[in-house]
Amino acid sequence: MTPGSIAGTDVTLDVLRRAYGRSMRPLTSAGSYEEGEGWWIGITGAPDPDYNLALVYDGDVSAHAQRAFEVVTAAGRPSIVLLAGRGLAAAQVLADRGWVCAGALDLTALVPADAPEDDSLRVLGRAEMPDARDLAAGAFGVLPGTAAIAYADTIADEPGLTVVGIFDDAQLQCCTLVSDGCEIETVWSLGTRKGRQRRGYARRLVDAAAARTYSRRGAVPMCGLTNPRVTPLYLSAGAQVLENWQMWSRPRWLLGL
Repeated sequence: MTPGSIAGTDVTLDVLRRAYGRSMRPLTSAGSYEEGEGWWIGITGAPDPDYNLALVYDGDVSAHAQRAFEVVTAAGRPSIVLLAGRGLAAAQVLADRGWVCAGALDLTALVPADAPEDDSLRVLGRAEMPDARDLAAGAFGVLPGTAAIAYADTIADEPGLTVVGIFDDAQLQCCTLVSDGCEIETVWSLGTRKGRQRRGYARRLVDAAAARTYSRRGAVPMCGLTNPRVTPLYLSAGAQVLENWQMWSRPRWLLGL
């Protein structure tokens, strides 16, 4: 195990931060993606700031924060700039431009282990993407255009992207997008069908997706950015919180204006 790495792996925090951005890249075909030493910016084009993200974490963090500000402003889409590690020192750059801190997200990592497969887990194909979009729109209350980022019909054919879901009562109950970031995998838009929450579907999906990852790739960390209210779900499955990523955005974007 490499010093400073995630327990049970050779993946360090800096590698994870960089790989997280690269795992987002396949989702940015309608927008843009760029990266450098200590930063990345991924614009999907969604009308929701949670899907247009930048991260500043090392190097000349003030310059990187300025670059992120310029790119997301030019894109004209509601966005969030995340600050982590040394990047936290760049907060004033964004504050001076009228941005505000909207709290922080937990960076979680679950290292998969050998476990029995769940027969209720399926990989979704093109024909099932409309149902996944409807589920996501209902679960998160997001616009159809946002749900279509993670669950576009073409996702089923995109290398490195897999949508998996738990089926029960002959219906998709919970689904998520898993993206291959090489050193890690990232989990996006995990949601349970409206009216079917609190029945254990989300935990079953986390466990089943982790077992699938282990069977295919071994102990590759599965990572996600979670609201602290949701983090206990992942902790109960054995994940750990590695750090907090501070969120900065324009007030009107946060208000949906």
